[in-house]
Amino acid sequence: MNKQFAFIFAIFSLLLLSCKGDTTKKVVDNVLDIAMLKEPTMLNPLLNPGATERIVFHNIFAPMADFHPETYELSPILIKSIPDGEPIMDGPYKGGTKYTIEIRDDAKWDNGSPITAKDILFTIKAIKHPSTNAAGYRSYMKHVSDVTLDPKNNKKAIFYFKDYYILAKELAVTVEIYPQYHYDPENAMDEISIPELDSDKAKDLIDVSPKLVAFAKEFNNVKFSRESISGAGPYRLKEWVSNQFIILEKKENYWASDTDIPSLMANPDELKFHFIADETATISQMKEGNIDVFTNMSGSTFFDLKENETYKDDFQYFTPELMKLYYIAINNSKPELSDPDVRRALAKLVDIPKLINILEGGLGRQTVGSINEKKPYYNKELTPISLDIAGAKEILTKEGWKDTNDDGIIDKKINGEKIEMDLDIHVTGSELSKNIGLLLQENAKKVNININIITKKYRDTKRENIKKRDYDLVPLVLGQDLSLDDPYLKWHSENDDPAKSNDVSYRSEKADELIDNIRSTQDDTQRALYYRDLQKVMYDDQPVIFLYNPQEKIIVSKDWKASSTMKRPGYFAGTFELAK
Repeated sequence: MNKQFAFIFAIFSLLLLSCKGDTTKKVVDNVLDIAMLKEPTMLNPLLNPGATERIVFHNIFAPMADFHPETYELSPILIKSIPDGEPIMDGPYKGGTKYTIEIRDDAKWDNGSPITAKDILFTIKAIKHPSTNAAGYRSYMKHVSDVTLDPKNNKKAIFYFKDYYILAKELAVTVEIYPQYHYDPENAMDEISIPELDSDKAKDLIDVSPKLVAFAKEFNNVKFSRESISGAGPYRLKEWVSNQFIILEKKENYWASDTDIPSLMANPDELKFHFIADETATISQMKEGNIDVFTNMSGSTFFDLKENETYKDDFQYFTPELMKLYYIAINNSKPELSDPDVRRALAKLVDIPKLINILEGGLGRQTVGSINEKKPYYNKELTPISLDIAGAKEILTKEGWKDTNDDGIIDKKINGEKIEMDLDIHVTGSELSKNIGLLLQENAKKVNININIITKKYRDTKRENIKKRDYDLVPLVLGQDLSLDDPYLKWHSENDDPAKSNDVSYRSEKADELIDNIRSTQDDTQRALYYRDLQKVMYDDQPVIFLYNPQEKIIVSKDWKASSTMKRPGYFAGTFELAK
């Protein structure tokens, strides 16, 4: 009997060993495990609407409307319908346009209270408060002249735009709404109006009100960015362990539990975001069944797994074209980088098709500027800059850059000081960032430019280098939208400020004029011409090295029914369902 048992045990052991690999699949639960290469800095979209942060916070916060992930049309979320602009016939904003917005009757906050127009007004005031860290949004919201409440319907708000603005409707309805009871329990923002916040006396009015001063300090505090977070979305923050993970849990008795609106759906009970900077480690975790979703990886990693005979059938592979742009930021304020010709020479040192093939597996499209090729006003007459080592060397020589001291690095006297073309490129731990740095470094050597690769976390680079303009080069990503482009925030010289978004210090009178024209003209045909002219000006100036528009690479476990979208980040986690 013992011998028979031993024989059966041996056969059973051999069967176990013969199973593929050494993976131990997790017990399939209703928790969606998502890998992220970077950790969000905060979960407060008004203060930081970054691409990394959005992956998490769009499950917590909800805008009034957004572009639908399937139809790509502006569609209502928290509101009953998309408003039409109405001419303002009288009053202080006569000649402008107004939009009447009505919140859905069933929309509620976490405490069960209804979402009202007063919450809309509060959100706009929080943005316009000059002491909150919402400078990015504030640059756009300055177009909103006022927001009034309907005295007969607490669900209705009216947005007033005194002057024409191309994105007025989108601006009025796509902002994430905040609950005033949570973020402003003292109702401090009731003490001041939007016209007062927009006036030259705003700071004086705020300084004499302890409640308004305290509000901004509290709103900017880590409390409302990492701890006490509340929005109209289907999930709430359950736990955040720095450098490890964030867990969002599905809200009980959520007001939109039966919805078919993707951004309000919550099929998984929990969303767990794991911070794993190393792609190899992430793939290993996927093979072991500990990670369900992985995005934003290198092409080699994506295709290695897709073509792996052992694991290829365990996963789903999606490659949606995302509205985003990869580029290398150049600090235009640095003396050695202030010359457009020098920046063009640097652009000629980047083999972009090689980057796309090596890093993306061919899943990407080289671009000539900041406008996505899908837009009807993309300038098709501009030719993408190609790798041209000899051409780069010719430009640099013509501009007076020579190796005068035989140290192997070209130099030049600028304002009486000899400056060597010895540049730093700040990269993160991602394969994409590192490889961009390495490939540029290799080609730069051929024209006697030295490039030092500095590896550090992006949030540290942003705080310590980009915002202080203490950098030379940084590979970055620019999120793009399905709506009309407003180049003001990123490229206008008025936003060359540490608190604003022109991080490369690009300054051009021609570009500024065209950007102003784009924002003010009401004629679509004329606006398209301004867009194309702006692309030509920036093509000549090369404020950054424009690289390519990537296709996202998304791997999802077959334990889940999943789909992808052009909208960032390429999927809506709440729509995923366990496969049966």
